[in-house]
Amino acid sequence: MASISFKYLEDKLILCYTPVIGLDDITKRLDTEDGVPIKHTFWVTKHLLCNDVEEDNDGEETLLFHIGTVGEAYTQLDSEVFNTDHSFYFGNEIKLKPEMFTAYRNISILRKIDEVIERDFYIGGDWENHNGISKEIFYDLLKKFPKTAELDKYAHKRIASIIKDYFPECDKYEAIYEKLIESRNGSYALSSSPLSEYNVQIELKQFTVAYEELKDMLNQFEVIDEPQWQRKIHNILQLLYPKYICCAREIKFYGGKKDKQPDFLLVDANGFVDILEIKKADVRILTQYRNNYVATREISGAIQQIEKYIFCLNSFDKAKKDVSNKLARLLPEGMEVKVINPQGILLAGRSNELTEEQKQDFELIKRQYKHVVDIMTYDDLLFRLGNIIKSLKLKVSVNPIEKTNR
Repeated sequence: MASISFKYLEDKLILCYTPVIGLDDITKRLDTEDGVPIKHTFWVTKHLLCNDVEEDNDGEETLLFHIGTVGEAYTQLDSEVFNTDHSFYFGNEIKLKPEMFTAYRNISILRKIDEVIERDFYIGGDWENHNGISKEIFYDLLKKFPKTAELDKYAHKRIASIIKDYFPECDKYEAIYEKLIESRNGSYALSSSPLSEYNVQIELKQFTVAYEELKDMLNQFEVIDEPQWQRKIHNILQLLYPKYICCAREIKFYGGKKDKQPDFLLVDANGFVDILEIKKADVRILTQYRNNYVATREISGAIQQIEKYIFCLNSFDKAKKDVSNKLARLLPEGMEVKVINPQGILLAGRSNELTEEQKQDFELIKRQYKHVVDIMTYDDLLFRLGNIIKSLKLKVSVNPIEKTNR
């Protein structure tokens, strides 16, 4: 698993990063791309790279990036690395740890704080003279930081409730969140009624057709071109993920020096946007690295591409506007598009012929990225469709209305 730590080299704060599959991929990306996101928190570039490459006792190689400057009392973080409008200063008595920067589902803690403040942020040290906060207040903020992919408004509200005494401009975010809760409470009262037996039979037929079509596609995938393949698969995925009411293909949005264009952008019934990438069934998913099986370059590249899409959507207001404006034309009038910590879905390759050891290592890879990307193979897709079909057949065999009324 990729690891992150920090150390000091003279007056430099160094990010020590050990990739999960060796250095080749990230060093190539650093040579060819504007920058590489690490855990959606650190945006590193080639010019930040220190010359030294460290190797631990297991032979794992580590890259060193210069991400901050150590002063007499404070360490100033590089705003470009953290993509913040304001500067962040940590008292030198504070031992920096990865969990101080990245929350659940790879949410950047400093970027969230940056969104609710209007001046530079000092933590610890002589914090009172810098209009900052004590390290104890910061630790309290870390404990109470949102632990699910909740709305930005909720994240803002929770942060604001802790630091508002020191940053008065934060008060507005608590009011915004309270209004949001009021509006949501009204909508929750309108829950759906139980499915009728007739509707269950329709669903059963839909999933059965999808299951059979997917099997046929897998038997002849060599003769289906990629655009046609993606269109067919996306129709099946919409059955599996009914929460999505819109699926837009190849929407371009701002990505720094080069625009980004995922295979699909998905919009759920509440307006939240997610990302779908589809690769064909012949993509190899695992390769051997020493005594382990790790993601192939194509799979790790697809994951990193999704991470980059998410980073751009979370970081660049222009990217959010591009997506919101283009998707709004495809949605009901008045529906708001919400680009807030999108999730990724990656469909690629086959897993039916993996050994037990390979399946275990592949499961580790999926778990490693589960808060960012739902990684599925086509056999996973068949398995999920099969289970839904079995469940629907059970419902058809017993009158669901009678069951509900017992």
